[in-house]
Amino acid sequence: MRRILEFTVVAVVLFLALPATSEEMHVRASLVSDADAIEAGTGFALGVLFEPEPGWHIYWRNPGEAGLATEVDFELAEGFRAGEVGWPAPIFFEQSGGLVGYGYEKPVVLAAEVQPPAGAPARTRVMLAASWLACKEVCVFESAELSAELPLAGAELAGSKTALAQWRRSLPAEDAPAGFSVNVTGGPVPETGAADLVIWLSWINAPSAVELFPDPGPGLKVENLRVRTRGTTTRADLTVSRLKHPSGRTSSLRSLVVTTDREGARSAAVTHIELERNSQ
Repeated sequence: MRRILEFTVVAVVLFLALPATSEEMHVRASLVSDADAIEAGTGFALGVLFEPEPGWHIYWRNPGEAGLATEVDFELAEGFRAGEVGWPAPIFFEQSGGLVGYGYEKPVVLAAEVQPPAGAPARTRVMLAASWLACKEVCVFESAELSAELPLAGAELAGSKTALAQWRRSLPAEDAPAGFSVNVTGGPVPETGAADLVIWLSWINAPSAVELFPDPGPGLKVENLRVRTRGTTTRADLTVSRLKHPSGRTSSLRSLVVTTDREGARSAAVTHIELERNSQ
């Protein structure tokens, strides 16, 4: 706990002491949209392409043991509605003090699907505000305010379509694939305090590698994650505790299961780990 607090203090100090100017920023942020036309009933994707410099990283929606989640806020014309931001599967990286972080070292898009209203104009101006913690040996808080008139055109539109097509392909599947089953031992997680859980994944076909990324949200805390795979069985040990939150009691732990095949391709699926019962 002390190490986490120390890292958080360091991040805050760096934010205060090292405000990034446009010339000093280590992550390039660009607005992307694949709208060919603005028409009621025809949605389009809108978001931000983040391009970190070599060796730098930004954070996933759950930053891990230390860090800050990247944020993207939408300011749209009246009647336009943006859905939830889609987060591609992150990677693990080890930070100062041995703390584990989840995030992105390569270019990544965070975007949402936008629905225009009835009677939408042929062109519309959009504004996006993005903020992120960029880290290498040090961490720097960076931000960008991006705006454009849609639809884009020419090379800008073509580049956006390529980036957003990759974004869609990299999003986790919301339903666990038939290739594995989940069982949980340990627990249940008490109303106050913590419990040690073991998550067992049983595979029909053994993957080359398995990663587990907890996505606990504001009502849970996850620590001491360790994942091991042998053949067709993956074991993930972790400690889960409940946090008081206005949203109320959380009965399951949303997580990403990420596999790597023999060709090195990664795929991700969302699974929900039951916390209310003790499965033996």
